[in-house]
Amino acid sequence: MAVPTHDPKKILRELVALPSVHPEADAMGTIPGEAAMAAWMADHLRSLGGAVTTALIAPGRPSVVGVFEPARKARATVVFAPHLDTVGVRGMTVPAFKLTESNGRLHGRGACDTKGPTAALLAAVGEWVRSAERRTSAVRWVVAATAGEEQGSLGAQALVKAGLRADFAVALEPTDLKVVYAAKGVLRVWITVPGRAAHGAKPERGDNAVYRALPLVQALQAELAPWLAAQRHPVLGGCSLNLGVLQGGGELNLVPAQCRIGLDIRVHPGCAAAEVRRRLAALIARHAPRAKLSLHREGPAFVTEKGGPWAKRLRGAGRGWAAADWFCDANIFAAHGTPAVAFGPGSIRQAHTKDEFIVERELRAGAAAFGQFMRGA
Repeated sequence: MAVPTHDPKKILRELVALPSVHPEADAMGTIPGEAAMAAWMADHLRSLGGAVTTALIAPGRPSVVGVFEPARKARATVVFAPHLDTVGVRGMTVPAFKLTESNGRLHGRGACDTKGPTAALLAAVGEWVRSAERRTSAVRWVVAATAGEEQGSLGAQALVKAGLRADFAVALEPTDLKVVYAAKGVLRVWITVPGRAAHGAKPERGDNAVYRALPLVQALQAELAPWLAAQRHPVLGGCSLNLGVLQGGGELNLVPAQCRIGLDIRVHPGCAAAEVRRRLAALIARHAPRAKLSLHREGPAFVTEKGGPWAKRLRGAGRGWAAADWFCDANIFAAHGTPAVAFGPGSIRQAHTKDEFIVERELRAGAAAFGQFMRGA
C-alpha cells in the first residue's frame, strides 16, 4: 500500500476518492454503496497486521472487522466503530470524491462524517502497531467498520446480533474531540391519510386527502410537539418532533387521493418510544381516523457513565464531555450491553453539508488523541 500508515491526510485523500454513498441516497452517477470502501479497509487493516473478517448486511454491502491482539493475554476488548457509508452528494459545491484544500480545510464527501475521523484512527493504529506500548499491552483493539450507518446503523445492528461485545466501544463521529457520552434515540414514522381522487374541476366528487390530513398536522404542532418538549432529561433535555415530509397530490387538476406525513421524533431514556406511539395513535384516532401509522425506524437513546475507566481514559485524550441530539452506532452498542461513546475530530456542523470539510489541524489532533488513548497516556 502506497499510503504512509501514519499520515492521516494522505489516508483521507484515498478514502474520499472512494465513493461510498449509501443506497438510499443520491450518488450523482456514481456507484452507491460501501463495497469499494470495505475492500480498501480490509486491505489496510491486514497491512497493519489485523486479523480481518467481513460480514454482509446485503449483497455488496459488507462491514469489516479487524482485530489486533495484544502481546499479552487480553484483559480487555475495545471496539472502534467508524462507518463506511456517506450521505448523498447532490448539490455539493466542492468535488465530492476528490480531496481539495482551501485555507486549511480539507473538502470532500465524508471528509468530516466520517472518513476524517477514520483516517485519524487508522493513522493512530498504524503508529501503535509499531510502538513499544504494543509489546506490553493487554488490550485487544478491534476496528469494526460498519456499513449502513446512515440508514439506521444496519451494520452495527448486524454485528451486535452476531455477538460482538466489548468492554468499551467508540463510534467514530465528528465531535470536536469531545466524548459524547449520551445521545437521544430516534423514532421515525409514516402516517398515510387516504382520500378519493376526482377531476380538479369537480372537487366535490372527490375526497381531498390533504384536507383530511390538515387537522392532524395542526394537532401534531399544537399538542404532540409541546408535550415532547416538556419531557425533560437531566442530560439530554427535551424530546423533539420534526414534520419532515408532507406529500399529497401530483397534478394541479386532480383531487389528491393520498397524503403522507413523515415524522422524525427524538426521544430520551425518560420518554419511551412506546408512549409516543400511543399518543400518536390517539391523535390519529381523533383527527384522521382512517389514517394508517407505520414505523420507519426506531433506535434507543443511551447514557454511558462518565466514571467508567475507559470513558475517563478517552476523556483524558479529548476535550471534555458532550451530549448529542443525533443518533449513531454508539446507541446500538450501548443498547446491547457495551458501554459506548461517540468521539472524533471535526465538527458535526460540517457533516452532510454542500462543502463538507474537516480542518487539517483538527484531523491531525484527532490522530494524536486516538494515539494517546491507545497508549494509555
